[in-house]
Amino acid sequence: MSNVKRVGIVGLGVIGQRLISEFKKSSSIEIAGICDRHKVLAEQTSTELGGVPFYTDFNELIKQENVDFIYVAVPPAIHNNVVMAAFAHNKHVLCEKPLANSEQEGLHMLKEAEKSGLIHAMHFPLAYQKAFFFMRELVEQDSLGDIRRIHLKMHFPEWPRPWQQTPWIGKREQGGFIREITPHYLQMILSLFGPVKEVKSSVEFPADETASELGVIATIELESGIKVLVDGLVGQAEKEHLSFSIHGTKQSVVLDDWRVVKSAKRGEDWHPVDLNEINLPQYSLIEELAKKLDGDDAYLVGFDEGYAVQRVLEKIIEG
Repeated sequence: MSNVKRVGIVGLGVIGQRLISEFKKSSSIEIAGICDRHKVLAEQTSTELGGVPFYTDFNELIKQENVDFIYVAVPPAIHNNVVMAAFAHNKHVLCEKPLANSEQEGLHMLKEAEKSGLIHAMHFPLAYQKAFFFMRELVEQDSLGDIRRIHLKMHFPEWPRPWQQTPWIGKREQGGFIREITPHYLQMILSLFGPVKEVKSSVEFPADETASELGVIATIELESGIKVLVDGLVGQAEKEHLSFSIHGTKQSVVLDDWRVVKSAKRGEDWHPVDLNEINLPQYSLIEELAKKLDGDDAYLVGFDEGYAVQRVLEKIIEG
């Protein structure tokens, strides 16, 4: 790569701060400016970053000529506005998931991204990890046999979680665990197994019409005929548990709580898989983005996949 790329970050909440720490580790990308509508947070983060320019209006940050791309880490309902402003100022975009706050917004963003000719990337962390490539290898090599069921479990004793007490994430308009968690796994499902044929969903909402969902049971039938069971619940006694499992006639594999991979051969118990002992790809989103910005080939999840996920997501939410 020929030179350092400069990012402008819009949104300095929990998610934005996580990727800030990754940008700081990179020798390929430099933080050129930051923005949050909360001035105190913006000023504090600026100080922690050595005094980088900070703004409370994302339009002012996007206008800066020394910014190469914009990282969009605001809540979903604001994604469209920030992304459109970035494209209007010829800035490449890295956007948090979900892509948008509706299927219509997502389609608009995808069309504008393709029209712009600019780089459009999504932050789907699991798509870059060894666990995903381990599952892909099992599928491609037919090690699982015929796929009998895919099961996504998302159980939370409370939502929002104690560390995630932001005003929007527990609200029905743009929050809830369906919007926040499900897209990670939908991206994997679509990438591994192809398009969706049909979605049937039953969503449980609280009496408070502004509050996010308490539960969901959904079935997704893929065009291949494979069925996916989505089981989400808030308020049960069990501690938080996320589990994404693929069950085949020869072997099953599961990704537990984001990081723990286990497999089971037919008729056997689950056993842990040490991915460090297996030669598998693993990518850094930050470095892949830097390569793409420099005109090189790179592994990135784009708005096309983000929109495909959005379409399924909205069908689950609509019930």
